[in-house]
Amino acid sequence: MSFDLPASIERELEQYALAEHITPVEAAVRFIQSGLKAKRRKAVRRELTEAQKEQLRNSPTAAFFGGLSDHTLEHMEKASKQIHAERFTPRG
Repeated sequence: MSFDLPASIERELEQYALAEHITPVEAAVRFIQSGLKAKRRKAVRRELTEAQKEQLRNSPTAAFFGGLSDHTLEHMEKASKQIHAERFTPRG
């Protein structure tokens, strides 16, 4: 099986492979495997029990985030998404 990848993706794979001392094919396999693992993790989400929900409500973390404004939480969410989008950078 072969794939035609956009040039930008190919460059990123090559850079990652170079930094990790692996072939571009191995880099592509790693990325695909990590994407599939993430998809499986999302698929097995379970609902919280009432006891777990109550424990979360009473946690210091919930109190902290509960005191923040919606505006601040939105900025935190945007920053978090940006950080996650930049996660697969070559190490060097």
